Amino acid sequence: MLKQHTNDNRLNGWHNSLPKVRMIVGTAALLLAALQTIHAAEPSSVAQQADTTPTFSNEVVRILQQNCQQCHQPGGIAPMPLETYEQARPWAARIKTNVSRRVMPPWHLDPTIGIQEFKNDFSLSDEGIQTLVAWVDAGAPEGDPANLPAPVDWPNWLEWELEPSLGPPDMVFETGPIAVRASGGDFWPSVDVEWPELVEPRFLKAAEIRNTIQGRGALHHNNVSLRLEEGPSGRVVGAGAGKRWDYFGEDTGIKFSTGPGVINFGAHYFPIGEEFEDNIEVAFWFHPEDDPPATEASVEIHHLVDQFDSDQPRGRDILIPPHGTQTMYRTWVLEQPVMLNSFRGHMHLHGIAMSIEVVWPGRVDDYYGHGANSRDVIASINNYNHNWQTSFIFADDARPILPTGTAIVMRTHFDNTENNPLSIDPDQWVVFGGRSVDAMSHFHVSATYLEEEEYDIMLAERKLQLKDRMQRDGTFGTALISIHPNERGELENGDEESAQEETAESP
Repeated sequence: MLKQHTNDNRLNGWHNSLPKVRMIVGTAALLLAALQTIHAAEPSSVAQQADTTPTFSNEVVRILQQNCQQCHQPGGIAPMPLETYEQARPWAARIKTNVSRRVMPPWHLDPTIGIQEFKNDFSLSDEGIQTLVAWVDAGAPEGDPANLPAPVDWPNWLEWELEPSLGPPDMVFETGPIAVRASGGDFWPSVDVEWPELVEPRFLKAAEIRNTIQGRGALHHNNVSLRLEEGPSGRVVGAGAGKRWDYFGEDTGIKFSTGPGVINFGAHYFPIGEEFEDNIEVAFWFHPEDDPPATEASVEIHHLVDQFDSDQPRGRDILIPPHGTQTMYRTWVLEQPVMLNSFRGHMHLHGIAMSIEVVWPGRVDDYYGHGANSRDVIASINNYNHNWQTSFIFADDARPILPTGTAIVMRTHFDNTENNPLSIDPDQWVVFGGRSVDAMSHFHVSATYLEEEEYDIMLAERKLQLKDRMQRDGTFGTALISIHPNERGELENGDEESAQEETAESP
């Protein structure tokens, strides 16, 4: 049912960007559900601490506020809060273990491969990890409580997380009661809600999904799709552990045609030992009618890596032998230029890694002259975790700008051996299926389709951004990977030539 519909006056005063603390709330999650309390050594007194020793009141709590408390707060999705020293101290040893292994925070991208610049990056820096480890090794001292920062006023998990920044939503839809059973297998309810016909097309700025506290524990994922009789249809927003919303930005939006159609809620539940009723809602924020975005993003493109041919039965593609592995890939060849905004992977228990590789069109210049086609792995999920549905949102000046003819190769890897602790029974064959114990492999990609002229303009703007970055910071950063290698070569050679000229002119 359509729950709420407001006018455009609510759009006035929207911020140009989300505060960082809000940007990371929906995708940042730090779940220690399987952890058991492990007591570290008794804390040393403040007087015994060296000046260089990290303390909770100085360094540690600030790291927890930035990277952990989004979930580790009262009412959050984590099993325990980490807001105070009394709350964090019993978990010190386990904190050290999990941050050292980069299990927590659950940011599963390989930090050594591809683009590393994302709007919602809540991973710990090497310095942050070293600080937490040093704190635990020193006995987890409290420090002087007078040095504590002000506590963060986190949003209520039952309220819209985007509302403080974007204002009240323009439309809210809900499923109504969904009965969740206490026991048995997974189940997948699908609910259609009528979509009202619009007078004029509208561009979606952001979308967010929420459900009940009990429902959060039983809901593996929920995908909300717009299905129009005429016009673009497809997935708009997906939610799961670690992800509730998508924010497309001030310059980008998804076009909603006038309709008619339906909003579809496609949910996946697993019983948690208690019977209850859930209710799923989705909120939409639109760009003002008189101020459409500069670029149009597609609805989330759903790539089925586990289906080689569209006319094949789904179950024929995945076949993981006992104590074996399988690698699958799917190639998307661009028939027009594209800018990638975000991506997320989706597998089940046997999935261990995913990657996105770009094979650039045309011959490129290399050390030996005009050489072969070049390729880059732009992102590698090397530590995939079935429990998290994180969407990786590229920073604005790192969004890959891909010309016509680019091949995007999406790879997935399955492990049904004893090396994968989530493999329930390695003695069994594993095939495609919707249950968590079955296998599945999907990539969800948000992209902006470009005309050739738009591509040229964006490419020129990006090169100027990269030149400014080099002059300011002395490095292009990993954003250099976002453009064609020949364009990178011009930038790099240009900077080398400029440096040589400056050296020659120096007295």
